[in-house]
Amino acid sequence: MSEPDKHHYLPVFYLSQWAGADGKIVRYHRPHECVVAHPIAPKNTGYEPGLYRLDGYASEQRNVIEKDFMAPVVDDLAAQALRVLIEREQAKLTTELRQAWTRFLMSLHVRHPGRVEQITQQAAVGLRQSLLDNPEEYEALRKAHDPPTLLEWVEQNAPVILDNFGKQLLPDIITHQPTGDALIRMRWWTVGVTQAMPDLLTSDRPLYLSHGVADARCFIALPLSPRFIFFATRDEDTFHRVMAQGIAPVTKSLNELLVTQAQKYVYAAHDRHLRFVENRLPT
Repeated sequence: MSEPDKHHYLPVFYLSQWAGADGKIVRYHRPHECVVAHPIAPKNTGYEPGLYRLDGYASEQRNVIEKDFMAPVVDDLAAQALRVLIEREQAKLTTELRQAWTRFLMSLHVRHPGRVEQITQQAAVGLRQSLLDNPEEYEALRKAHDPPTLLEWVEQNAPVILDNFGKQLLPDIITHQPTGDALIRMRWWTVGVTQAMPDLLTSDRPLYLSHGVADARCFIALPLSPRFIFFATRDEDTFHRVMAQGIAPVTKSLNELLVTQAQKYVYAAHDRHLRFVENRLPT
Protein backbone atom coordinates (compact mmCIF):
# COMPACT_ATOMS: atom_id res chain seq x y z
CA MET A 1 0.00 0.00 0.00
CA SER A 2 1.47 3.36 -1.04
CA GLU A 3 2.18 5.97 1.59
CA PRO A 4 -0.01 9.15 1.48
CA ASP A 5 2.42 11.87 0.39
CA LYS A 6 -0.28 14.43 -0.49
CA HIS A 7 -0.88 16.04 2.88
CA HIS A 8 -4.04 18.12 2.60
CA TYR A 9 -4.20 21.20 4.81
CA LEU A 10 -7.56 21.85 3.10
CA PRO A 11 -9.39 18.49 3.05
CA VAL A 12 -11.11 17.37 -0.13
CA PHE A 13 -14.48 17.19 1.65
CA TYR A 14 -14.20 20.90 2.49
CA LEU A 15 -13.07 22.21 -0.91
CA SER A 16 -15.64 20.02 -2.66
CA GLN A 17 -18.39 22.31 -1.36
CA TRP A 18 -17.28 24.79 -4.06
CA ALA A 19 -17.26 22.19 -6.87
CA GLY A 20 -19.44 22.56 -9.93
CA ALA A 21 -21.15 19.90 -12.01
CA ASP A 22 -17.77 18.91 -13.45
CA GLY A 23 -16.45 18.23 -9.95
CA LYS A 24 -13.96 21.11 -10.13
CA ILE A 25 -13.47 24.32 -8.19
CA VAL A 26 -11.76 27.52 -9.34
CA ARG A 27 -8.38 28.31 -7.84
CA TYR A 28 -7.02 31.86 -7.85
CA HIS A 29 -3.35 32.56 -7.30
CA ARG A 30 -0.62 34.97 -8.30
CA PRO A 31 2.14 33.01 -10.07
CA HIS A 32 3.82 36.24 -11.18
CA GLU A 33 2.38 39.76 -11.14
CA CYS A 34 -1.22 39.05 -12.09
CA VAL A 35 -3.77 36.80 -10.46
CA VAL A 36 -4.98 33.91 -12.61
CA ALA A 37 -7.99 31.64 -12.17
CA HIS A 38 -8.37 28.12 -13.44
CA PRO A 39 -10.49 25.02 -12.65
CA ILE A 40 -8.96 22.24 -10.63
CA ALA A 41 -10.15 19.11 -8.84
CA PRO A 42 -10.25 19.50 -5.02
CA LYS A 43 -7.97 16.49 -4.58
CA ASN A 44 -5.30 18.21 -6.68
CA THR A 45 -4.98 21.34 -4.57
CA GLY A 46 -4.96 22.37 -0.91
CA TYR A 47 -2.06 20.04 -0.17
CA GLU A 48 1.70 20.09 0.06
CA PRO A 49 3.81 16.96 -0.51
CA GLY A 50 5.11 15.67 2.80
CA LEU A 51 3.80 18.64 4.79
CA TYR A 52 3.64 16.63 8.03
CA ARG A 53 6.22 14.00 7.02
CA LEU A 54 8.69 12.87 9.69
CA ASP A 55 11.96 12.90 7.79
CA GLY A 56 14.59 10.38 8.81
CA TYR A 57 12.09 7.83 10.11
CA ALA A 58 11.32 4.41 8.62
CA SER A 59 9.07 4.60 5.54
CA GLU A 60 6.04 3.21 7.38
CA GLN A 61 6.38 5.88 10.09
CA ARG A 62 7.03 8.98 8.01
CA ASN A 63 3.40 9.76 7.23
CA VAL A 64 1.75 8.73 10.50
CA ILE A 65 0.50 12.25 11.26
CA GLU A 66 -1.38 12.39 7.96
CA LYS A 67 -2.64 8.81 7.74
CA ASP A 68 -3.24 8.07 11.45
CA PHE A 69 -4.33 11.49 12.71
CA MET A 70 -5.29 14.18 10.18
CA ALA A 71 -7.38 11.91 7.96
CA PRO A 72 -9.13 9.53 10.41
CA VAL A 73 -9.21 11.58 13.64
CA VAL A 74 -9.72 15.13 12.31
CA ASP A 75 -11.27 15.02 8.85
CA ASP A 76 -13.53 11.98 8.60
CA LEU A 77 -15.99 12.98 11.32
CA ALA A 78 -15.64 16.67 10.45
CA ALA A 79 -17.06 15.87 7.01
CA GLN A 80 -20.19 14.54 8.70
CA ALA A 81 -20.39 17.61 10.95
CA LEU A 82 -20.12 19.90 7.93
CA ARG A 83 -23.15 18.27 6.30
CA VAL A 84 -25.19 18.74 9.47
CA LEU A 85 -24.13 22.38 9.82
CA ILE A 86 -25.09 23.16 6.22
CA GLU A 87 -28.44 21.42 6.69
CA ARG A 88 -28.86 23.55 9.85
CA GLU A 89 -30.31 20.64 11.78
CA GLN A 90 -28.90 21.28 15.24
CA ALA A 91 -30.61 18.21 16.66
CA LYS A 92 -28.32 16.02 14.54
CA LEU A 93 -25.20 17.76 15.83
CA THR A 94 -24.31 15.12 18.40
CA THR A 95 -21.64 15.56 21.05
CA GLU A 96 -19.32 13.43 18.92
CA LEU A 97 -19.86 15.63 15.87
CA ARG A 98 -19.51 18.81 17.91
CA GLN A 99 -16.18 17.55 19.22
CA ALA A 100 -15.13 16.60 15.68
CA TRP A 101 -15.97 20.07 14.35
CA THR A 102 -14.03 21.64 17.21
CA ARG A 103 -10.95 19.58 16.28
CA PHE A 104 -11.38 20.61 12.66
CA LEU A 105 -11.48 24.30 13.56
CA MET A 106 -8.36 23.91 15.70
CA SER A 107 -6.63 22.07 12.87
CA LEU A 108 -7.34 24.84 10.35
CA HIS A 109 -5.56 27.26 12.65
CA VAL A 110 -2.28 25.30 12.60
CA ARG A 111 -2.10 22.89 9.67
CA HIS A 112 -1.45 25.21 6.71
CA PRO A 113 2.15 25.31 5.40
CA GLY A 114 3.16 28.69 6.83
CA ARG A 115 1.99 27.81 10.34
CA VAL A 116 3.54 24.32 10.20
CA GLU A 117 6.87 25.89 9.28
CA GLN A 118 6.54 28.42 12.10
CA ILE A 119 5.67 25.75 14.66
CA THR A 120 8.53 23.54 13.45
CA GLN A 121 11.08 26.35 13.78
CA GLN A 122 9.84 27.55 17.17
CA ALA A 123 9.68 24.02 18.55
CA ALA A 124 13.25 23.29 17.41
CA VAL A 125 14.51 26.45 19.13
CA GLY A 126 12.64 25.58 22.31
CA LEU A 127 13.88 21.99 22.32
CA ARG A 128 17.47 23.07 21.75
CA GLN A 129 17.24 25.41 24.70
CA SER A 130 15.70 22.75 26.95
CA LEU A 131 18.53 20.36 26.07
CA LEU A 132 20.97 22.93 27.42
CA ASP A 133 19.09 23.33 30.70
CA ASN A 134 20.36 21.53 33.81
CA PRO A 135 23.74 20.60 32.29
CA GLU A 136 24.77 18.90 35.52
CA GLU A 137 22.34 16.06 34.81
CA TYR A 138 24.02 15.31 31.50
CA GLU A 139 27.48 15.77 32.98
CA ALA A 140 26.74 13.11 35.58
CA LEU A 141 26.00 10.58 32.81
CA ARG A 142 28.46 11.77 30.21
CA LYS A 143 31.22 9.40 29.12
CA ALA A 144 34.71 10.55 28.23
CA HIS A 145 34.11 10.33 24.47
CA ASP A 146 30.71 12.08 24.59
CA PRO A 147 30.38 15.70 23.36
CA PRO A 148 30.35 18.50 25.96
CA THR A 149 26.57 19.11 25.96
CA LEU A 150 23.38 17.09 25.62
CA LEU A 151 22.39 19.27 22.66
CA GLU A 152 25.55 18.31 20.82
CA TRP A 153 24.96 14.66 21.67
CA VAL A 154 21.45 14.81 20.18
CA GLU A 155 22.74 16.65 17.10
CA GLN A 156 25.29 13.88 16.53
CA ASN A 157 23.25 10.84 17.48
CA ALA A 158 19.55 11.65 17.00
CA PRO A 159 19.12 14.72 14.75
CA VAL A 160 15.68 13.50 13.64
CA ILE A 161 14.38 14.47 17.08
CA LEU A 162 15.27 18.11 16.47
CA ASP A 163 14.05 18.10 12.86
CA ASN A 164 10.63 16.60 13.59
CA PHE A 165 9.75 17.77 17.09
CA GLY A 166 7.42 20.56 15.92
CA LYS A 167 5.47 18.31 13.55
CA GLN A 168 5.08 15.71 16.27
CA LEU A 169 3.45 18.40 18.43
CA LEU A 170 0.66 19.06 15.90
CA PRO A 171 -1.76 16.38 17.19
CA ASP A 172 -1.35 17.68 20.75
CA ILE A 173 -1.95 21.27 19.63
CA ILE A 174 -5.06 20.30 17.66
CA THR A 175 -6.48 18.29 20.58
CA HIS A 176 -5.44 20.78 23.28
CA GLN A 177 -8.15 20.27 25.88
CA PRO A 178 -8.56 23.82 27.31
CA THR A 179 -8.84 25.34 23.82
CA GLY A 180 -11.22 22.61 22.69
CA ASP A 181 -13.39 23.09 25.78
CA ALA A 182 -13.59 26.85 25.15
CA LEU A 183 -14.62 26.30 21.52
CA ILE A 184 -17.21 23.64 22.22
CA ARG A 185 -18.88 25.88 24.84
CA MET A 186 -19.28 28.75 22.37
CA ARG A 187 -22.54 29.55 20.61
CA TRP A 188 -22.61 28.21 17.04
CA TRP A 189 -24.61 29.46 14.06
CA THR A 190 -24.91 28.63 10.36
CA VAL A 191 -26.03 31.61 8.27
CA GLY A 192 -27.17 31.39 4.67
CA VAL A 193 -26.28 33.82 1.88
CA THR A 194 -29.07 34.48 -0.62
CA GLN A 195 -28.67 33.97 -4.34
CA ALA A 196 -28.94 37.73 -4.85
CA MET A 197 -25.65 38.29 -3.04
CA PRO A 198 -22.08 37.54 -4.15
CA ASP A 199 -21.16 34.01 -3.13
CA LEU A 200 -18.51 33.14 -0.58
CA LEU A 201 -14.85 32.57 -1.23
CA THR A 202 -12.46 30.47 0.79
CA SER A 203 -8.67 30.32 0.88
CA ASP A 204 -5.69 28.32 2.07
CA ARG A 205 -6.22 30.07 5.42
CA PRO A 206 -10.01 29.90 5.62
CA LEU A 207 -10.57 30.41 9.34
CA TYR A 208 -11.17 33.94 10.62
CA LEU A 209 -10.46 34.29 14.34
CA SER A 210 -10.82 37.62 16.12
CA HIS A 211 -9.19 37.66 19.59
CA GLY A 212 -8.39 34.45 21.44
CA VAL A 213 -10.94 31.80 22.32
CA ALA A 214 -10.74 32.78 26.00
CA ASP A 215 -11.56 36.42 25.20
CA ALA A 216 -15.18 37.52 25.62
CA ARG A 217 -14.90 39.32 22.25
CA CYS A 218 -13.87 36.15 20.38
CA PHE A 219 -15.51 35.88 16.96
CA ILE A 220 -14.95 32.95 14.60
CA ALA A 221 -16.11 32.73 10.99
CA LEU A 222 -15.57 30.01 8.41
CA PRO A 223 -17.22 29.72 4.98
CA LEU A 224 -18.80 26.28 4.65
CA SER A 225 -19.75 26.58 1.00
CA PRO A 226 -20.52 29.35 -1.48
CA ARG A 227 -23.80 29.97 0.36
CA PHE A 228 -23.25 29.18 4.05
CA ILE A 229 -21.06 30.63 6.82
CA PHE A 230 -20.27 29.09 10.19
CA PHE A 231 -20.01 31.52 13.11
CA ALA A 232 -19.02 30.97 16.74
CA THR A 233 -19.03 33.49 19.57
CA ARG A 234 -18.84 33.35 23.34
CA ASP A 235 -22.20 35.11 23.70
CA GLU A 236 -25.22 35.96 21.57
CA ASP A 237 -24.71 39.72 21.80
CA THR A 238 -21.41 39.55 19.89
CA PHE A 239 -23.06 37.60 17.08
CA HIS A 240 -26.05 39.91 16.85
CA ARG A 241 -23.86 43.04 16.85
CA VAL A 242 -21.99 41.72 13.83
CA MET A 243 -25.10 40.54 12.02
CA ALA A 244 -26.82 43.90 12.62
CA GLN A 245 -24.69 45.19 9.73
CA GLY A 246 -26.64 42.91 7.39
CA ILE A 247 -25.56 39.68 5.74
CA ALA A 248 -24.38 41.39 2.54
CA PRO A 249 -21.74 43.60 4.25
CA VAL A 250 -20.72 40.67 6.46
CA THR A 251 -20.24 38.45 3.41
CA LYS A 252 -18.16 41.08 1.62
CA SER A 253 -16.04 41.67 4.74
CA LEU A 254 -15.43 37.95 5.21
CA ASN A 255 -14.43 37.55 1.56
CA GLU A 256 -12.01 40.46 1.91
CA LEU A 257 -10.52 39.05 5.10
CA LEU A 258 -9.98 35.58 3.68
CA VAL A 259 -8.35 36.89 0.51
CA THR A 260 -6.04 39.27 2.34
CA GLN A 261 -4.96 36.62 4.85
CA ALA A 262 -4.43 33.95 2.17
CA GLN A 263 -0.94 32.56 2.00
CA LYS A 264 -1.10 31.64 -1.69
CA TYR A 265 -4.48 30.37 -2.91
CA VAL A 266 -8.09 31.57 -2.98
CA TYR A 267 -10.93 29.25 -4.03
CA ALA A 268 -14.37 29.85 -5.48
CA ALA A 269 -17.22 28.24 -7.38
CA HIS A 270 -16.49 30.32 -10.52
CA ASP A 271 -14.01 32.76 -12.04
CA ARG A 272 -16.10 35.93 -11.71
CA HIS A 273 -14.19 37.04 -8.60
CA LEU A 274 -10.99 37.73 -10.55
CA ARG A 275 -10.93 41.49 -10.12
CA PHE A 276 -11.92 41.24 -6.46
CA VAL A 277 -9.10 38.79 -5.75
CA GLU A 278 -6.59 40.70 -7.91
CA ASN A 279 -7.12 43.82 -5.81
CA ARG A 280 -6.68 42.02 -2.47
CA LEU A 281 -4.47 38.94 -2.75
CA PRO A 282 -1.02 39.69 -1.29
CA THR A 283 1.90 39.75 -3.67
